[in-house]
Amino acid sequence: MNILLVSGPGISLKEPYNSGIESFMVSFANKLVEEGHNVDVVALEADANCKFRVLNPFRVFKRTPPFFKRLQELRQFKNLDVSHYDVIHYNMFYPHLLKAGLTFNKPLFLTLHSPADKKRILAYKKLSRQGDITFAAISERVRLQWEQALAKQIPLIHNGIDLTLWPTKKHSGSGYLLWSARINKEKNVADAIRLAKHMQLPLRIAGRIVDQDYFDSEVKPFLNDQIQYAGHLTRRELSSLAKQAAVFLATATWQEPFGLAALEMLSSGVPVVGYQTAVPPDWTDQSVMTTRSHRWQDLEKLVVKSNSITPADCKNFASTFGIHQMTLNYLQLYSQKAAKDKNSLGTSNVRKVMSHESEIANKDY
Repeated sequence: MNILLVSGPGISLKEPYNSGIESFMVSFANKLVEEGHNVDVVALEADANCKFRVLNPFRVFKRTPPFFKRLQELRQFKNLDVSHYDVIHYNMFYPHLLKAGLTFNKPLFLTLHSPADKKRILAYKKLSRQGDITFAAISERVRLQWEQALAKQIPLIHNGIDLTLWPTKKHSGSGYLLWSARINKEKNVADAIRLAKHMQLPLRIAGRIVDQDYFDSEVKPFLNDQIQYAGHLTRRELSSLAKQAAVFLATATWQEPFGLAALEMLSSGVPVVGYQTAVPPDWTDQSVMTTRSHRWQDLEKLVVKSNSITPADCKNFASTFGIHQMTLNYLQLYSQKAAKDKNSLGTSNVRKVMSHESEIANKDY
């Protein structure tokens, strides 16, 4: 198949990634190529070792108001030659690019990586009325939200990771607490710091600083030999950090759509302790220990309990979310859509023939 994956204007697919969506797109695109498909990705750039081709149809215009900038991007995207693609698959929230895609007369897919907030609901409802878009959800939590919001059935395709990128550590036991995510209020690294101070355990923090004021007030004052900020890391660097970790702390207080970082740590053999909002509720495994409360004090007993979990326990659960199975599920979704469109086209043609025959039979000669 010839597949076009769409991120958005100015999106970098170079490590370290800005979010889990970029990581998803790179792993997915590379795996599709390994499976024998031709894959182009609309993005600004990617690492030199990527297996797919990067397309950047967007020209940068300085000092352009947002409305005119979106209009320019829409026109530039519509000028992209998509005649040879079998599938166009969107992954980020750029409604104007989706609107342009409706004119391509190609099967369109959109992976729902985000919760059903008001802004996205309004945009996707409008676009759904204008054309045919096949949605897919990355977790049961996200699927239920979007099925209610869009009043339609949405297939569930769990995110997957390349397990080979996250080798499992050999031994469990003592080590530091590890926290990795974007650094802002919603991700809530502050509770990880409070827990580490209370338990007198070392803590390593990794992630991109997206709210500098939050970092300056909630993180920076507490950095010392015990609590250290490792920076915004590549996958290789984070994997190396995981080798000495005892527990991964998932302290996000918003409903995480999937929890990719937690899954990567599980693949590395590190058990997950955190709030139920921070990982999908259907992750029911002994290596994932969560509490309904948002009290950091309630995490202490779970950290102690996690000492009995082995790296093999964590890896076994993570292996159920492999990139290979995820890719096969998307390819099946593409095929199902193609078969449905073919049947629909056949039915439409039959109706046209029957209508034409009826006109001939009823014609007054």
